[in-house]
Amino acid sequence: METMTINNTQTKETLAKQIDLENCNDLQEIAMISVDNIQTFENKDLNELYVNEWEQAAYATKKIMEACKYYGITMINVLEEHPIWHISLAANYKNKKPFEMINYSQVADWTDEENGLSERAEFTVNELKSFLKELSLNGKWSQMLWPDHSIESTKWIELSEPLKESDFDLKIVKGTNPAKEAYSGFDETILDEELKKRWKKILLIWWVATDYCVWQTALDGQEKWYQVYLVNEAIRWVTQDTTDAMIKILEDKEVRFISSMELFEILEKKFA
Repeated sequence: METMTINNTQTKETLAKQIDLENCNDLQEIAMISVDNIQTFENKDLNELYVNEWEQAAYATKKIMEACKYYGITMINVLEEHPIWHISLAANYKNKKPFEMINYSQVADWTDEENGLSERAEFTVNELKSFLKELSLNGKWSQMLWPDHSIESTKWIELSEPLKESDFDLKIVKGTNPAKEAYSGFDETILDEELKKRWKKILLIWWVATDYCVWQTALDGQEKWYQVYLVNEAIRWVTQDTTDAMIKILEDKEVRFISSMELFEILEKKFA
């Protein structure tokens, strides 16, 4: 396991973050987080955002969860539920198709009377401008427009086999604000509050997609002083190129990658 050098300028919060699996002595400090394990990414017949090889990850997830539940580790289900008029959906724009990009410069001249929003959109022109301007200020510049997916009150947000609602101790819903994209499980949710209330310090994260929601949830978790691990067998991605870029960022931020075998060996050695 990689070690970290401590200098005198590090804060108590930084030191707390460095509690990892190998020096953890309390199972209550660990939480497992499933991100977007829902039909919208796993049912090819929906023609939405199908993720290849999700089945292998699903059964790996189930195996890992069963082993970790034996030790009493908290299981958290994080999933997105978008209103159908969400700002990231291409159908809410007149002349945009799925997987096109939109940025602030494209909408800067839009007004309430003259704009490119479709009749279905319920976010305002000003809300769109504010969202895209914030992206540009954060160096992201543009937003991918997606096909309809993860729509609230549909089967698209249901879990896929072999996982069931009863497998989880807590459910956290993200992406409900129609005027803001939210890849991260921490974005405008109670996830951080619930983790702190339960004294969690170590997060084991899995599911889809490594290059979007898993990546952003892991990154935010690390920046909030949790030690974050991604479980190799239980994550899948949209494209390899974007995933490679995101993995480099995660590694630079000291997010760790662990195999299920390594995880089982640590748990058995310390807590059996």
